[in-house]
Amino acid sequence: MGRFRRIFAAGAATWLVAATAWAQSAQIQGRLVDAQGGAIPGAQVSAIDEDKGLVTRETTSDASGFFQLVALLRGRYTVRAELSGFKTVERGELVLDPNQVLELGDLTLEVGAVTETVEVQVQMPVVETGTSQKSYTISDTQVRELSLNGRDFTSLLKTLPGVATNETGFLLRFNATTGFNVNGLRDSMNNVMLDGTPNTDTGANDGQYTQLSLDAVGEFKLQSSSYNAEFGRNPGALITATTRSGGQQFRGTLYGFRRDGKWDAVPHDSLTGERVPLDYNQAGGNFGGWVPIPGISSASNKKLFFFFNHESTRADRPAESILEVLHPDLLNGDFGRLLRFNDDGTPVTFEGTNLNVGTVFKPGTIVRDSANAIIGGEPYPNNIIPTSEWNGNAQGFLNVLNQIYGQVDISSAEAVPGTPQLLRVPFDVVNEFSKDQEVLRVDYQASASTSMFFRMVLDSQREGQPRGIFSTQTFPVIPMFREKPGQSYSFNLYNVVSPSVTNELIIGVTNLDQVVDKFEDLPTDRYDRDLLGFTMGDLYPVGAHGGPVNPYNKFPNFNCGESCAFSPFPLTWRSEAPEIAITDNVTWQRGEHTYKTGIFFNMAFKAQQPSWTMGNLDFNPNEQNINETNYGLANLLLGNYTTYQQSDGIYYGDFRYIGAEGYVQDTWRVNPRLTLDYGLRLSYLGPTYSTGQFLQNYFVPEAYDASQAVDIFTGAGVLRGSVIPGTGNPFNGMVEEGSSGLPKGGIENTVDFAPRAGLSWDVKGDGQTAVRAGVGIFYERFRQNTLNFDGLGSPPLSYTPRLFGGNVDDIAPELVSAGVRFPVGTVGVAREGHPPRVYSWYAGVQHQLPWNFAIDASYIGNRGTNLAYQRNINQLPLGSTIANPPPGGVNDAVRPFLGYTNVTSVEFGAESDYHGLQARLTRRFGDRFTANVGYTLSRAQSHVDADGTTIDYFLDLERQWGLAGFDRLQMLTLDYVYELPDIGTLWVDNAIGRVLLNGWQISGVSRFWSGTPLTITSNGNPGTTGGGVRAEHLGGDLYPAEKTRDTWFNPLAFGRPADGTLGTTPKGFLRGPGINQWDISLFKNTRVNDRVTIQFRLETFNAFNQVQFDGIETGIDVPNAGQAVTGATREDTGRVTTFRAPRQIQAGLKIYF
Repeated sequence: MGRFRRIFAAGAATWLVAATAWAQSAQIQGRLVDAQGGAIPGAQVSAIDEDKGLVTRETTSDASGFFQLVALLRGRYTVRAELSGFKTVERGELVLDPNQVLELGDLTLEVGAVTETVEVQVQMPVVETGTSQKSYTISDTQVRELSLNGRDFTSLLKTLPGVATNETGFLLRFNATTGFNVNGLRDSMNNVMLDGTPNTDTGANDGQYTQLSLDAVGEFKLQSSSYNAEFGRNPGALITATTRSGGQQFRGTLYGFRRDGKWDAVPHDSLTGERVPLDYNQAGGNFGGWVPIPGISSASNKKLFFFFNHESTRADRPAESILEVLHPDLLNGDFGRLLRFNDDGTPVTFEGTNLNVGTVFKPGTIVRDSANAIIGGEPYPNNIIPTSEWNGNAQGFLNVLNQIYGQVDISSAEAVPGTPQLLRVPFDVVNEFSKDQEVLRVDYQASASTSMFFRMVLDSQREGQPRGIFSTQTFPVIPMFREKPGQSYSFNLYNVVSPSVTNELIIGVTNLDQVVDKFEDLPTDRYDRDLLGFTMGDLYPVGAHGGPVNPYNKFPNFNCGESCAFSPFPLTWRSEAPEIAITDNVTWQRGEHTYKTGIFFNMAFKAQQPSWTMGNLDFNPNEQNINETNYGLANLLLGNYTTYQQSDGIYYGDFRYIGAEGYVQDTWRVNPRLTLDYGLRLSYLGPTYSTGQFLQNYFVPEAYDASQAVDIFTGAGVLRGSVIPGTGNPFNGMVEEGSSGLPKGGIENTVDFAPRAGLSWDVKGDGQTAVRAGVGIFYERFRQNTLNFDGLGSPPLSYTPRLFGGNVDDIAPELVSAGVRFPVGTVGVAREGHPPRVYSWYAGVQHQLPWNFAIDASYIGNRGTNLAYQRNINQLPLGSTIANPPPGGVNDAVRPFLGYTNVTSVEFGAESDYHGLQARLTRRFGDRFTANVGYTLSRAQSHVDADGTTIDYFLDLERQWGLAGFDRLQMLTLDYVYELPDIGTLWVDNAIGRVLLNGWQISGVSRFWSGTPLTITSNGNPGTTGGGVRAEHLGGDLYPAEKTRDTWFNPLAFGRPADGTLGTTPKGFLRGPGINQWDISLFKNTRVNDRVTIQFRLETFNAFNQVQFDGIETGIDVPNAGQAVTGATREDTGRVTTFRAPRQIQAGLKIYF
């Protein structure tokens, strides 16, 4: 927090000296005419905030009668126009959204006395004729009256066309901005602005600094395509949220929401028929009004307003209700359940042998061919390993594994289909969540030309997960918590310098601290290696820079395959992320042109550790482990690991990011029916670089000198695979940022140009139909979690050797203290630095329909280029290790860059493509009924879906091209709020009837979406020292006649590809289950008196308790190359593995006063 206080002080100092201004303001514009249609210049036009009861902006109409009221905040307004010789005209009930250009068209002034007022009563305009920007608004009615499963306001985005998400169940999460993809773009490209302040964490771009309470949200807007040059930073959806503000009346709300698992339906995959435990409570309240200060704000001249909201959430929420665990027989050394048999009882054998698939072999006896297929070996009798051969550390591992069996009822377990060595057991994994938030906003309207507000949000949050944070343990052994307090401060100043010039300013200071650690009250015997019975040593008992690498003396992470993975995220991990953002706009209205120019300056201060390895054992079978048995748990019992890694220290780095953007744009009102928007944005987006004691290191292929390559020892013994001392340069190719031609942050970044253009054409000139189109280029700032942090975990600063094919008894400091080194994994980056770029375009029509309906239909497209992906450049071409097996089976001896294992390079050459037809039917301003119907028909394609995805084969990026993992062919969404007629007044008309029968309201969200693509993967040996393999489609029906829980697709239509190949089945070859979700709520509003109303809420999600499949097992595992999947080798392939949530119920109470 010390760092944040310094940043906040700097931001506060900036506020005091700032003289210009910016914000996410909106504007109202129109034209004043007389009864004959002639222009009326020189009239005074005012915007009156109806909630605050004061004039917030004034201007005069120009020679053409045109007027603009700019720098307005969201709210309800009345526009008043007055000129001597004419009656005053007022048009009220104008609802203004964030960043909106509200076009009123012609306002007619009648001849008469200025003291006479004419109130214009016409329908609120919803067709946007004054701007070309493509956007959708989530109204305050939707925010207030639509039920959300977890009360997360960003979940409302699912009601909008072009927004895809897989979420349907209970959401209770830390400020996520991911999980929804807009117009086919990556979810990390979303950008959330809170009152004009960037509210997206700079590390992963997947979370908000503070996630505003739903009851503090005034309104928010999604700008989805081709928005103006004024906006930048990210190319995806721009989500603009605003906080509520106080008004001239004192108003408040008290509210509480309750969830109980006993109210919900039984999960569709329950093994016991019991409901999932859930205990959720949320309580809060808000209050707003005006502030009396003598000389500044009085009852007759209210200028100072406030709004305060407090909310507390406490929840114990279910994460899983079923765990898959190893059958107890296996923990006793009996592996008979691994043996595979055909339906006729004959054994499934390794090709060319009589050895049963699933055989456990004695160490060192397995014989393989050049493709590493098993062709011989000495089995253990009856597939049982006698305890006399177990390693001395086996009991320590078993003491970890056995912790689950005392917590579950094995008698209610069922075997996993096709995998009898695994059991499904009922076990409620319940995550803890707590959050407290305070929101304060103070508005000051100094005059009709100057206004400002200050807003702060303070979050205190904590989540606890029994299976771990960021990485998952097979079952709870080390429960972990994550604390994530966030702060956001925003100061907004609006100043109308002259009738034609406006300054707007926003300065934001934000911060996000994080800590990940074990539960404070966790018993020591759950994790302490000594108490558990481990006797093995560490490579590094003490870190290279002092301090323990393993601060809690925790048992080593280990993974032995199915239901045997215990690699929790590093304990005591922490980070800080303070940030300052300043944006300044100047608007100049001159004739038919509205010019706008501005800058955006962003400085982020990040302090974070890379994830380090506190000892990590991999026991999974691998040909490089000469003592393997063909099964991970068997290797564990014998102590024969495949790989072991441990870092030599913990490095806490300081990082800096500086971004600067500027733009110019012009909105040209060519005539009253045609408006053109065009502009240019210039962006310098980083990169992030490290400062202080520890600097990042990257692998640079051009710096690697083959003549300085190390030699790898390929003989037998504990040093097998090590670097032979005295040979070569162990840091060959490693370059510290800022040296040897490698720029700070590893990226050579430049200023990028982003032109934007659009038009809006009022077809008939009556504001009823508009043709709108836009095109633009957008850039994304480099994500820190992709490019940075891990550079601190690279040599020569940090050293994480990888030992392989050894025994746990041999692990000791002596292995590395005598100068012996082992190959390490490292990271690289494409330093030429081309920021991810998106070309975006759209064309559409908006039309006003009868009964307050409006339709918005568009074609939207975009093309992403220079997108980040990852590539392991230290691999070999296909089939290399099959044609020429590595000496001694040591792959690291034949890699292109010797001395390294995987070299993961972040590169910027991936692409994406999206084409969509989107339509939205809206009824926003009805008296008792509002509704939206959204429809999308689209196709999203990409190489990879996320920055952190490593491609299957390092020489073939195009192999990755196909349907994006989040693609949904069709999406139909309906949301509605309907206040039922007051039948108590109509039919009964007495006090009891009115109380019982009046005030009922129904609302809901219904979704009917097609499924996402499925890619069928396979085991296999491509002979590349890595890479991903896909199955071969061998023919036959892809889907059964009826899709069931047991068979969503036909696994027998697929087979394992030949060795030395990657398989030919395309990415996204099949489709998964869709969504058919009905969320329906019933509210009862009871008016106690003129000042108090009570609202009871009954909210249901998946109201009809429909069975909805979700996850599908898409991987095949066939023992022999070129063979098809059979009934005996199918295992779980093609089966439904998870279901969407059953019916869930939430009760709520609100008191409005």
